[in-house]
Amino acid sequence: AFCGRPCLKQEALNDANKEHLIVQKKALNHANKFLPSPGSAREQPLLPKAARSAGTDLYHPLLFPLSQAQNGIARLEASVATASAAVAEGIRARTAYCEAAGWLAHVSTWIHPNDLALRDSGLTGSYLAAAPSGVLQTHLPSMAPMDTTPELLFLEQNIAAALRFALHWRRLAEFKTWRPLADAAAVRETVGSLACTRDPMRDTDIEAWLAPVLGRHEVPELISAGRAARDWMNMHIESDPLAIDGTFLAACVWREKGFGRSISLPFWSATAYRHHRLTSAVGIPWLVGFLECVAEATQAARSELDRLRRTEERAGALTRSARSHLPEAIDAVIRAPIITARSLAKRLAITHQAALGLLKQLVEADIIKEATGRSAWRAYVIT
Repeated sequence: AFCGRPCLKQEALNDANKEHLIVQKKALNHANKFLPSPGSAREQPLLPKAARSAGTDLYHPLLFPLSQAQNGIARLEASVATASAAVAEGIRARTAYCEAAGWLAHVSTWIHPNDLALRDSGLTGSYLAAAPSGVLQTHLPSMAPMDTTPELLFLEQNIAAALRFALHWRRLAEFKTWRPLADAAAVRETVGSLACTRDPMRDTDIEAWLAPVLGRHEVPELISAGRAARDWMNMHIESDPLAIDGTFLAACVWREKGFGRSISLPFWSATAYRHHRLTSAVGIPWLVGFLECVAEATQAARSELDRLRRTEERAGALTRSARSHLPEAIDAVIRAPIITARSLAKRLAITHQAALGLLKQLVEADIIKEATGRSAWRAYVIT
């Protein structure tokens, strides 16, 4: 600095540090409210009393994962809220398929998110039907380079459940009037729409679960969402200890608390080993694992969001004529995880040949690439 004042870059770093400290302080205050009072029977002796001062809250195992998860989800929601409409819709759609693929990996059915999008778009059919005829790899083009195929046992049932989950996860942020936790009947309908195999649920049990969820208390919202998921799954302990309906209800609780307006709470986009570790955890370690999954899934969504923004910037620099449909085509490929000439022609109300020409331009500009390896009925994803 030549004038005795810090450079602009240093000022930006100082502002970022101040913002980070504010976030950490808020998370600490929230965690302090969640902790039991000193000397109570529930207090967790994390360090010998002689080795710690009265401020034992600094050592609580939930503090760091809570601050990491809270910081990550706050940044993600703010970024999506300030993004263009195309990018916001695109990140919700792509993260929904990533969440569905993450749950499938947890139940040992490994499917790439792009292949799920192809299946959901009707561009591929039943994997069970494709396997005997030897064309399974053409139905799973994104997994073909890995030379892997999923186990076919229960495959179709799991795929259907995953696609329903992706639809509801996306709806949670996009349908502003939907209240899946309004009452016991709404909860039953929400769980039923996910087609989870459950014993008949009594209204009294659901209302007992809802009471702490909807009540006013001082528990941090992410902790409340995690405890709600854990308590729901404990009501159905005979099933998967990390059931898909329980984690979806956590996202519902997060939204009920006033968050998740721009994008739903991610969880399954974390790496599979974290989910497997979580199935054997209980108590505080379970909540720690839940927060770690949220933090990692949030980071994955933020990386995808950055990729979409870079694509939007590169595509915006392409030259086009005054009457060109290229801007509308760019908007369409950013919004949809999978785009075809037919869907693009329908969306822009143009001919099939014109849509093919637009897709060719975007391929040559390295904005999109072909995803199926076919010579006909081709589909495209952003690079």
